[in-house]
Amino acid sequence: MKKNRILLGLGLILIFLLSACEGLPFDLPWLTARTSTATLSPGEIEDVTPTPETTTTVKATPAPITDLTIWVPPEMDPALETEASQLLRARFQTFSDQNDNIEINVRVKAASGVGGLLDALTAASATAPNALPDLIALSRQDLEIAALKSLIFPLDSLTEIPDDSDWYDFTRDMALLQGSTFGLPFAADSLVLVYRPDSFEQFPGSWVGIFQTDTVLAFPAESEQSLFQMSLYLASGGSLQDNQRRPMLEVEPLTEIFRLFQQGVEAGNITESSLQYQTSAQVWTAFREGQANLVVTWLSNYLKDIPADALVAPFLPVNNTPVSLGTGMGWALATPDENRHPLAVDLGEFLVEPQFLSEWALASGYLPPRPSSLDTWQDQNLRSSLNQIALMTRLQPSNDIVSSLGPIIREQTRQVVQGLVDPSQAAQVAVESLEE
Repeated sequence: MKKNRILLGLGLILIFLLSACEGLPFDLPWLTARTSTATLSPGEIEDVTPTPETTTTVKATPAPITDLTIWVPPEMDPALETEASQLLRARFQTFSDQNDNIEINVRVKAASGVGGLLDALTAASATAPNALPDLIALSRQDLEIAALKSLIFPLDSLTEIPDDSDWYDFTRDMALLQGSTFGLPFAADSLVLVYRPDSFEQFPGSWVGIFQTDTVLAFPAESEQSLFQMSLYLASGGSLQDNQRRPMLEVEPLTEIFRLFQQGVEAGNITESSLQYQTSAQVWTAFREGQANLVVTWLSNYLKDIPADALVAPFLPVNNTPVSLGTGMGWALATPDENRHPLAVDLGEFLVEPQFLSEWALASGYLPPRPSSLDTWQDQNLRSSLNQIALMTRLQPSNDIVSSLGPIIREQTRQVVQGLVDPSQAAQVAVESLEE
């Protein structure tokens, strides 16, 4: 009985405590756990959703560039003891001194063919991109191929030098492909006439004047490029491509050029001896050996070893317009590492500075691509002739234009020189051959 009263008393006390707990100034643990299961509205759920921690990504700082790699053809090997090589070697050293003694590694590759500059660039791009050079010296023809194959990178956002007014028109065009800059020109070349003054009382001012002398004109008639004929064709007002940039030939201006050749054949100034020459180098050899006294060749052949008994002259006009075709070499950006681009382009800009180009081009036997570079040459007569040549020179057509039209023009030139067809027939056959 006593035990029952005790239990009843404890029960009353517990009931009292439970009824009064809401007025307590603190939470009871077991009640807190129970009320945390209350249902919350969607808005309240968003309010209590924990905020995720913000992650900060730290970009790695590129390692400093301690070296640059350059690929050049054999004639530009800085290890040679030529004046041009010594100038280039000193230029590299100056750039190194001005850029924390950066090491400049020069690799010499053949100018063309297997293992040559373009061939090695193609192979390395496919199999060993880490072995690619930062800068590569490419001919205009190879630069075009490399750009179309995405082996080199555009320079538009990296340099403003090509926009400088201090370029000849055709050398500025050398840097461009499809509206983008892919090269920094450092050497230029143009087709010219070289003659022995002793062969003329006064050098003629026209092709007709040439045909009134007894001097034979030698040119690479068997060249598949036919650049001499294309120069005359352009001077006569002809076009080499249509509005869609496809190769084209026009009958009338082509007839005029073949008629000019026919006049030369009839006068004895153009002979079948030209049909043995496939390259300008072969023509130059014939000149040097005394087999010809008037030749069409590249200006660089003359400038590299100026004969004491020879002078250079620009192409003579056709219909009062003189035109020559030119080409050259430029520095191209080849490394895929964008972190290396700015410094590589800085070196390229350093190598096309006008005063350096003036000295290097003179020593190398090239036409400077910048007028201000030519202005400092001491030989006034040579300087005047070269400036005249540069101003009338146009960049030679693209590789596909030359490869499409060159063989056709060559074949009909051969026919005219051999007297097998008349000029109008040769021109018509050439145009029809292109349309087939």
